[in-house]
Amino acid sequence: MSKRSTRRKAAAVALTVALAGVMGAGLVAPAQASAPDHAGSAAGQTARPGGPVTLRAAVTGPAELPTYGSNADFPTWVFGGTQLCVKNRGTRYGEARVQTRLGASPEYIPVQAGTTRCVNRWWGGVPVNVRNNAYSPLSVTAR
Repeated sequence: MSKRSTRRKAAAVALTVALAGVMGAGLVAPAQASAPDHAGSAAGQTARPGGPVTLRAAVTGPAELPTYGSNADFPTWVFGGTQLCVKNRGTRYGEARVQTRLGASPEYIPVQAGTTRCVNRWWGGVPVNVRNNAYSPLSVTAR
């Protein structure tokens, strides 16, 4: 076996192991919304269901985020960008806080009343959590 074919085989195995780790960790699960739990119990935590895992995210949502602090997890595309759209269903200013599950700095998406704002980012298959950061009801979709 030549050095080149050995390197290719090693790279293929490494990629397979990395993808299996991403898929096995449930990093591409359907969106699940949760309302904030002001009593402090675990009920306010976002659920992470199991289920079929794919390499690419499907269109998910809309997830309704009716109150301040309500949030939802969204899967992202492994290869390529993920479009995240936030619609403000209220009559006041709205803002969504988007943060990856890896803990990177959050991004804030301002949305005027009655409008929709979309962003396209490359999160590499890492799920993002979207939280309503204002007092206007929001609806969020990812594709």
